[in-house]
Amino acid sequence: MSNSYTTPPLLTDPARLTAGLTVRSTEFSRLGDAQNYAFATGGCTEVINQFWDSAVFEFTTTSLTECCQWYIPNPSEEHTEFKFRISASSNTAGAIASVTLTFPLSGNSYTGATTISDTSRFNSVFNEITVNITSAEDEKYAICKLSLHASGGTVEVAAVQANWSRLASPLANRLLGQYGENLTPQGVNRLGDDQALTSRFGVETFNNINQLRKRGRVLLNWSGVDNASSSPARGLGSLDTQLMYNYVSIFAGMSQNDLDVDVFVNAVNIGSTSPIHVDVFGYRLNVTLDGWNSFGLSLRLPAEESLSNQFSLSMYRVGIDETLNNTSTLLSKDNPIGSSPAYIRSVAIVGV
Repeated sequence: MSNSYTTPPLLTDPARLTAGLTVRSTEFSRLGDAQNYAFATGGCTEVINQFWDSAVFEFTTTSLTECCQWYIPNPSEEHTEFKFRISASSNTAGAIASVTLTFPLSGNSYTGATTISDTSRFNSVFNEITVNITSAEDEKYAICKLSLHASGGTVEVAAVQANWSRLASPLANRLLGQYGENLTPQGVNRLGDDQALTSRFGVETFNNINQLRKRGRVLLNWSGVDNASSSPARGLGSLDTQLMYNYVSIFAGMSQNDLDVDVFVNAVNIGSTSPIHVDVFGYRLNVTLDGWNSFGLSLRLPAEESLSNQFSLSMYRVGIDETLNNTSTLLSKDNPIGSSPAYIRSVAIVGV
């Protein structure tokens, strides 16, 4: 029995459900193939993608020092390879970039590092860091931290990008773990017209679909920069409300399946008696803790009608809301970072 999949997957023909048509084994074989493909590749698109203009993100500290943090979804216990790519340059040899993934509940951390090889901006190389997860981590999320070490010169970071590696075909011949539950891979050569069609296949298919629905999809992810020698943005500013958003498709059936949009806010200088309120995704969030605060939100934004009609999908504007409250709460000339205010260091919005 081979739990294999094809890339791209061969899709079933929905017209075969029309009354009077014969039931083809092709549809069941393709449905099994699609389940394997979805488990192997779902959630393996970009979880981080951020860019800085020339001379914005420069670093000169000669010890390994944290600069950025992102909150990212974890596809499953089976996905154990994380790829982080950095476009950076150093005017002296020996500069290092290091990435650490930490799972908040277990507290386990995994680290990878690389030497920065380019000597000028966009010279020739995107340095790739591989982080291997060596234990079964059943959490839905992890914190990704970027640290740098300059070797007596200046490191300039232009861009970063990261994603989980997809699983190779065929999948392992066993139950596959995801968030402490199991998904059953399908042996596609057991779904041919010379094999019995069991009710077990139908039950496993419904269970697999419900499991795969829970996978996180990054809608927006941004981090400020700490400990730089230049002056990149360290936190969200009042004008970011005009810029920091994406138009994305969100599926209205989420609420019928007990799914929501998760928002993570990384805050600094939050006092025990002075929380801040930030408007995100149509909600006013009460941020009360230093570090990461998490919120599960149901979908209540109005869809963008023009884009929804254009793409035949439910399209939404997802990001930091352009409100008077955010204008007064976020960093600005009237609320400068030099006055040590409470501010938002990072934000992540994850749907399904």
